[in-house]
Amino acid sequence: MGQNLKHLLRNLYKLLVITYHEDPTLVSLYFLSSVFGAILLFVVYYVYKIMIDQVTASTIPAEKSILAIIIITYLFFEYLSRFVNYTFNQYFFDTLVRLKLQNVLTRFFIDKLGKLDFVHLENGDVRNLIAKVEGTYNFRLPEIIHYLNNILFSVLVLIFSLLIALKYSPIYFLILAIISIPVYYLRAKYGNLAASSLSANASNTNYLWYIRSIFTNFSTLSEMKIYRLREYFLNRADELQERILSDYQKPLTSYTMLSTLSFLLIPVAIYFSLSHFINGIRNHIYTIGDFTLFLNTLFTFSGQISGLLVNVGNIYENSFFLDDYIRLLGIKNIVNTSTHPYSFPITSPREIVFKNVSFRYQGSSNLSLNHINFTILKGQNIALVGHNGAGKSTLIKLLLRFYDPTEGDIFIDGANLKDISIDNWYQHIGILFQDFAKYYLTLRDNIKFGNIDEKEDYKIIEALCQSQSEPLIKSLPHGLDQILGRWFHSGIELSGGQWQKIAIARAIFRNAPILIMDEPTSNIDADAEATIFKNLQSLYKNKNLIFISHRFSTVRTADNILVLEKGKLAEEGTHKELIKKKGIYAEFFKLQKRGYE
Repeated sequence: MGQNLKHLLRNLYKLLVITYHEDPTLVSLYFLSSVFGAILLFVVYYVYKIMIDQVTASTIPAEKSILAIIIITYLFFEYLSRFVNYTFNQYFFDTLVRLKLQNVLTRFFIDKLGKLDFVHLENGDVRNLIAKVEGTYNFRLPEIIHYLNNILFSVLVLIFSLLIALKYSPIYFLILAIISIPVYYLRAKYGNLAASSLSANASNTNYLWYIRSIFTNFSTLSEMKIYRLREYFLNRADELQERILSDYQKPLTSYTMLSTLSFLLIPVAIYFSLSHFINGIRNHIYTIGDFTLFLNTLFTFSGQISGLLVNVGNIYENSFFLDDYIRLLGIKNIVNTSTHPYSFPITSPREIVFKNVSFRYQGSSNLSLNHINFTILKGQNIALVGHNGAGKSTLIKLLLRFYDPTEGDIFIDGANLKDISIDNWYQHIGILFQDFAKYYLTLRDNIKFGNIDEKEDYKIIEALCQSQSEPLIKSLPHGLDQILGRWFHSGIELSGGQWQKIAIARAIFRNAPILIMDEPTSNIDADAEATIFKNLQSLYKNKNLIFISHRFSTVRTADNILVLEKGKLAEEGTHKELIKKKGIYAEFFKLQKRGYE
C-alpha cells in the first residue's frame, strides 16, 4: 500500500509539473481562487450569523442603520463567494487549465509517438498501451487536476469547519467523518476494478480502434463495400463494445449499491446533532445566529467530507490512466546514439559498408538478414532485387537506423552508424517508401515537406516536373494551393499514380546526396516511369541512388545490383554480369521478359 501511494504521489507530482510549466500564472490563480473561495464561504456564514442575531435581538430604530450595513455586507460576500467559486474557479480558470493541459498532453503524446523506435511500434504490448492512452488521456488526466483543485477546496473547508466546531459540538463532526470513510474505500476498490477492466480489455480496445480506422480509410472502405464486409465489422465492433461495457458495468453497479447504504447513515448523524443544538438554544446556551452558523457549517462539512473522499477516489481511479500515460512517456528507445555522436560537417554522398550484418526481428526465431557484406561507393546507383520477404526493406530500415543490426556493423565513410548523430545522418537522405505518405494538405505542403526550410516555389514546380506531374499542376483549380484528398472541404482526390508522383517529387525536392526508393514507380505507367528514371539518373549522377524494384527495365540501369535470397546476399554485379552468371537474377529477368513477349 505504501509503495502504491508513493507511486501515485510521484505521478501526480509529474502531472502537476506538466500543468504548471504550461502556464504558471494561470495554474497559480486557479488554486489560489480555491483558497480564497474557501475563506469567503465562512465569511458569508459568519456575517449571516451576525445578521440573524441582529434581527432577533433588537429592531429599535437606532439599530436599523447597523442592520442595513450588515445586510449589505452579507449580500456583498455572498455574491462575491459565488462569483469566485463558480464563475472564476469552476468555470473560467477550470476551463482554461483543462484546455491548456489537453494541449500540452497532446503535444507530449504525439511527440513521443514520433520518437518511438520501430521495435516498440511493432510490439503488441506497446500498441495496446498506446491504444489505452489515446482513448483516455485527453479527458481523464485533466479531470485529475480538477479533482485536485476540489480536494484543496474541501481540505480548507474541513479545517475551517473543525475550527468552528470547537466552539460548539465537535463530536458530531467527527462522527460524520467516520461514517464517510467507507465511501473512500468503496470508491478506491471499485475504481481499481474499473481501471483493471480497461487493462484487461486493452487488446479489445486496440482492435476496436483498428475497426474504426477501417471505416475512415478509403482503400479499406472501398474493398469492404465490394466484399460486403460492413455487417461483419459492425458486428465485431458491437461484440467488443458490449464486452468492454460489461466489464465496466459490474464494478460500477456494485459501487453504486454499496455506497448508497453508506450515505444513508449521514442524515441520521445530522439529525442527532441538530436535535442537540436546538436543545442548546432552548437553554439559552446558543443564539439563533449560532444555530445558522452551526447548521451551515455542519452541512458544508458533511458535503465536503463526502466530496473530498469521492474526489480522492476519483483521483485513485484516474491514476491508472495517468500511470499508463507516464509509462508511455517513459519508454526508453533501444536505438540510441552515443553520448557524443559524430556529425559530418557537410552533406555529400558517402561510402556505405555493410560488414557481416545480420538481423532478427523481435519475437522471431529466423534471421531476416544473414551475414550481409557489401559496399556502396560514393555516387553509385544501386538496385536491390529479390523475392518478397528476401530482406530488401529490412536492409533499408537498418540503413535508416530504424533498427540496429543483431550482429555486425554498418559504416558510413568509415564511421559506425551507431556513433553518428541520427539527425545529421537523416540530412543526407531523401526517401520514398513503398507505402508512401499522403498528406491531405495543399500540393505545396506535400512537396515542401521534403525540405521544409526551402522557400522557393519554382523549386517545387521543378520537382513536380521531374516527377512527370505537369498535367496534374495544370488540372488543379488552385494550383499549388489545392487541398489534396477528401479529408478537408474542397479537397480533390488523386489516383494512386498521381499520389506516387507527388511522393517522388517530394523525395526529389529533398535534394539529398543519398536517395532511397522502395518500389518508386509501382503505380506509374511505363512511359512516365522511363522519363522519371531518366531524370533521376541525371539528378543523381554524382550522388547515391538506392532503389528496390521488381521492374527490370529500371533495375538494369543500376551501376551495381544486389540480389537477396532468404536474407542472404546471393549475387552482386551489373545487369550484364548477372545475366552471364545465369543465376537467380538471370532467372528473374527471363521470367519477366517472357511476360512481355
